[in-house]
Amino acid sequence: MIDLFIKIRNNNLFEAFVVLVILVSAVSIGFRTFDEEMQVYLVYLNYLDYFITLFFLVEILIRIIAERNILKFFKQGWNVFDFSVVVISLIPIENSETVLLARLIRIFRLMRLISFIPQFRILIEALIQSIPRVGYVLLLMFVVFYIYAAIGSLLFSEIDPLRWGNIALAMLTLFQTATLEGWPDLLYAAFEVYPWSWLYFVSFIIIVSLIFMNMIIGVIIDVISRRNDDEAPENIKLLEEINSKLDQLNNKL
Repeated sequence: MIDLFIKIRNNNLFEAFVVLVILVSAVSIGFRTFDEEMQVYLVYLNYLDYFITLFFLVEILIRIIAERNILKFFKQGWNVFDFSVVVISLIPIENSETVLLARLIRIFRLMRLISFIPQFRILIEALIQSIPRVGYVLLLMFVVFYIYAAIGSLLFSEIDPLRWGNIALAMLTLFQTATLEGWPDLLYAAFEVYPWSWLYFVSFIIIVSLIFMNMIIGVIIDVISRRNDDEAPENIKLLEEINSKLDQLNNKL
């Protein structure tokens, strides 16, 4: 019986159907945002939601049984994540005051797509692994932000107190500048009083938007590339084993 569950879990059609159900769940969430237009189909959407919840329950039970050992199943973080999402989806929420919570739970079911597709898992795990290295870059960015905010508050507070009145407002303004949104207006306002103010804005954009942001992207790409190198595809490993066996046979001959 357990072998049957293992075959079902490893079946490509079953995996494709699970992905399809997750996508259908996402589409049904989108339909529910059209309250007036979807009132006629609300009953059918509720039936669809019951089916999706029941299917996720059956699917997670198949995976638990196929693992042969419950403790082994829960040792993997992604399995714990999937199990938690399914269990939360089973909580009955009928009170009208908790409709928002019910919709949020349905939205989180879409995140199962991340845990179900191996390529997505590699990306998420690589992002998590890159957090310590990215953290140092962000800390250095904060120092640069703080220095520029202090300078900007001292220089431009009288020109535009709404944006440069104190260091907190100045940091928010610099964050807007870093996103390259509306920074020419800030530059021209300061340029009318301080002709050299372009040095302040241009140097900040070069340091933060160009250098630091590319450093963060470079760190993440480096971690992802190393992660991909560590997790070689199974077919490549099999080919290497076959080639090694063929070499051994050729040496014997």
